[in-house]
Amino acid sequence: MPKSKKAGTSAVDAQGIKRKAGRLLFIGLPGTELTKRTRAMLGEVQPGGVVLFGRNVKSAEQVANLNAQIRDSVDHPVLIGIDQEGGLVDRFRKICEPMPSAKAVRDAGSSELAEKFGELSARALRLLGFNINFAPVLDLSGDNQENGLRGRTFGRTAAEVSRLAGAYLDGLQKNQVIGCGKHFPGLGGSDIDSHRRLPIVKHSWGEILEHDLVPFMDLMFHSAGERLHALMVSHGAFPEVSELLQAWFHRTGELPALESFHKLPATISSNVVMRLLRIVLKFDGLVITDDMEMGAVVQTLSVAEATLRAIQAGSDMILICEQEANFIAARDLIVEAIEQNKLSVDALDCAVERIDRVLKFAGEPEQFDQDEFNQVSRDFAELKRALKAAELTGEYAPVFGTPEGGERRSSNF
Repeated sequence: MPKSKKAGTSAVDAQGIKRKAGRLLFIGLPGTELTKRTRAMLGEVQPGGVVLFGRNVKSAEQVANLNAQIRDSVDHPVLIGIDQEGGLVDRFRKICEPMPSAKAVRDAGSSELAEKFGELSARALRLLGFNINFAPVLDLSGDNQENGLRGRTFGRTAAEVSRLAGAYLDGLQKNQVIGCGKHFPGLGGSDIDSHRRLPIVKHSWGEILEHDLVPFMDLMFHSAGERLHALMVSHGAFPEVSELLQAWFHRTGELPALESFHKLPATISSNVVMRLLRIVLKFDGLVITDDMEMGAVVQTLSVAEATLRAIQAGSDMILICEQEANFIAARDLIVEAIEQNKLSVDALDCAVERIDRVLKFAGEPEQFDQDEFNQVSRDFAELKRALKAAELTGEYAPVFGTPEGGERRSSNF
């Protein structure tokens, strides 16, 4: 009898670990409705998050129904997200007035209208059943047009991005949609789109500290109303960051020396996630990776291998946007790593705790209302007119950011 009891307990533990491993995955779906196969997959993987794309959008009511079905197919509260930045990255353009871009907000220079943008975005998202938006972009815009950022950024300077993206984030989160700032620690210095291959960010440590990191630090710490609860780590490589932190922690003895990750994506770099973000900046919010199926990763690693490396590096949730086989392989490799003592159960528990904490900030699902959604769509058209007017006349004064227009630098923290 004791032997049988022990075996039963072990089986329960193994199933619990499998479920926890599934919660660390943020996965994509193939179509506009849940087929029997897709529903079974959700029941098997039990992901902590589901992300939708343009391929999942046919009508507003259809999206609301799909998100309700997703919630019903998973045994725990689930994050349902989307990249709804506006401009170039607008998944709703078929069902709603196209949303303005971050560049339009930048050109208008109005914090008031940036906050209104966040507020309207949250209203549309909540009506459709979403509780997290992979926005705002906190990268600084530069002269390079090949890094995939283009009109997606709120400014060229840290102060401009902090002010406008902070206002947008405030509007989003006051209306119970979680914002996810991206792409930490900043891709403004890259010259390659990470969807295709790995960008090497050649900014010096000083440039990164004094410029690229400032919007992230600002929105993490500066104002409770703007506080980032979640951020996305980029697929860029940051040699200067890795080399400095490698030497720093090796010298102080706070962590054992690690292998050099300076030519690997930040998503799987302990130097960037664990050392810089978790230890130096003391960020205890939810850390989500960029899509692990992007070219910057799969050039050198399988999706499952990259998933494990990212969790070991300090990330909480792994974004895998397309292939079901990758969801399963990633989940199984996490479980195998626990069994082989390459990953601790505590790491899974901490990640699940952060997921649950973020979910508390999100609003409860609400009933879809087509008339209200149509009104939000009309409000976006009015917002774009107001942004254009502000660009031309400068009639809107900033209400966020450093007083008297002073540039906020890392020394302010």
